[in-house]
Amino acid sequence: MKKKVVLGLMVGTLTLGIGTGALAATGLEPIKAYLNSKISLKLNGTTVTAKDANGKTVLPITYNGTTYLPVRAVGTLLGTEITYDSATSSVNIGSNNGSVPPSETGKLTLSSLGTAALGTSDWHTKDPAETAYKGKDYKDVYLHTDTAKQGKSFQVMTQKKYAKLHLDLAVLGGSQKLEIMDENNTTLKTVSLAPEDGLIGVDVDVAGTDFIFVEIVDEAPGSSLFVPLTTSYLTKK
Repeated sequence: MKKKVVLGLMVGTLTLGIGTGALAATGLEPIKAYLNSKISLKLNGTTVTAKDANGKTVLPITYNGTTYLPVRAVGTLLGTEITYDSATSSVNIGSNNGSVPPSETGKLTLSSLGTAALGTSDWHTKDPAETAYKGKDYKDVYLHTDTAKQGKSFQVMTQKKYAKLHLDLAVLGGSQKLEIMDENNTTLKTVSLAPEDGLIGVDVDVAGTDFIFVEIVDEAPGSSLFVPLTTSYLTKK
């Protein structure tokens, strides 16, 4: 029988010097669990290593036949923001600032769809040094910084399955003009962006299209295009 794997918080329980009353006040309950180094993690078939915020490898925990995975480390692997609100003692999965709530039926972020919608692109990055905009880390983005990045466009595969594409877009260092086109090179929308515009949302009707591509048709020297994939999404028909 396969053991059940639960995405849970890996919490180290410190019992020395803490009385029963103190434990009750914090909501902590002592248990006997085991770090399980025999379990490997695979993401889309590729073995990955879960790490904490400091880059240290963390292991699954086995307790009463159930395996618990470190939620922050797994969230990082999946490109999902994990935060802890100490005021409410709650763990937040996904961004609370502009991202699409998981409960919104029919909306699928480009980050969650991954290669099924995006294929591969030289623009794609999850490097924390490149995924932040105005103090917020979007975790998973398309970033076109200069001509060293291959091409001046990216595709989104729609396969006639979606009604609308929502893109969040921002530019840094100079203005840009974008054209959003379908597979027949028909322009669906033209967008002009300036740094002072901030992060803007653009909605495009993609019903009946196999794919669309977003092309930079004009750009100021040194400008960069920033597209957060965790807040850009496709809406099902």
